[in-house]
Amino acid sequence: MSDNGKMPETKARAPRRIRHRGGVADPVELASRLTERDRTLLRLLDEHRVLTSGQIADLLPYPNLNRAQRRLLALWHWHVLDRFRHPAANGALTGWRYTLGVAGHGVLAAMRGLAPPRPNSVREQVLRLATDPRLAHLLGINDVVAALAAHTRDSYESELRLWHSERSATTDCGGLARPDALLVYREHGVQLVACYEHDTGTEPLTRVVEKLDGYAELARAGGPHPARKTQQRQGFWVLFGLHSPAREANLRDRLAAADATGPALADGDVPWHIATASADDLRTPAGPIWLPLHARQRQHLADLARTRAPADR
Repeated sequence: MSDNGKMPETKARAPRRIRHRGGVADPVELASRLTERDRTLLRLLDEHRVLTSGQIADLLPYPNLNRAQRRLLALWHWHVLDRFRHPAANGALTGWRYTLGVAGHGVLAAMRGLAPPRPNSVREQVLRLATDPRLAHLLGINDVVAALAAHTRDSYESELRLWHSERSATTDCGGLARPDALLVYREHGVQLVACYEHDTGTEPLTRVVEKLDGYAELARAGGPHPARKTQQRQGFWVLFGLHSPAREANLRDRLAAADATGPALADGDVPWHIATASADDLRTPAGPIWLPLHARQRQHLADLARTRAPADR
């Protein structure tokens, strides 16, 4: 109570600011606003479907995360991008997940000389993606590619020449194997072609082991398409990123028992090898985190590329 006997006035809380989006801009005007980096982002999202702001900042040459977030907000306002987020386990909201919006699909279609999808179809795609039970799996894969891209940007000696998502990677493998991703990585003059399998701990390990049959067939067919001209002698690797160290150890026991790699394959096969890593180490995928099957020492990603004879025997 104040000196004059009246209750002190309380300031009304300012209403929460809500960001509203306008309508979709004129396509020609919008196209003139987009930078080459924006167009690269459209192509990335078309390939990888969904990315966080942190992943985008790593994949594209933004000077810092703040600059990336400001540009992403502008692209969202223009309907170039769409976004969503979810409550985390602690009740707080996750960061924004970005995907292609109506205008983004339109610009990308124009760049390719195609008809754009209908707006309702785009919204349905975004809803399916936001509610997809495999979203954490997809973001985990993209965490690895973003970390690898950030490493290569800071290194003059390394280059991530290709990273294809599951859809494109399956095509690269002729449908014989369905890796979560396919990568071509070059460092110090050597090149690695690898199929990547990302584990979130939800799939039975027996199902993971069953994937070896597809990779054996792929080796008999000459390996993934990017390997057929560049890796005839070296073949390709299958890299498993596991949910935990315990799950990695468990999978390694099962893989060793079912090992189908090495000289037992028929004449004309390309060699292929297996290596594993666990979740915490995947933050530095180029580092000494990969343990070849039957080996005792972890290797850098580039070291795997130097393997010509089976390293795991």
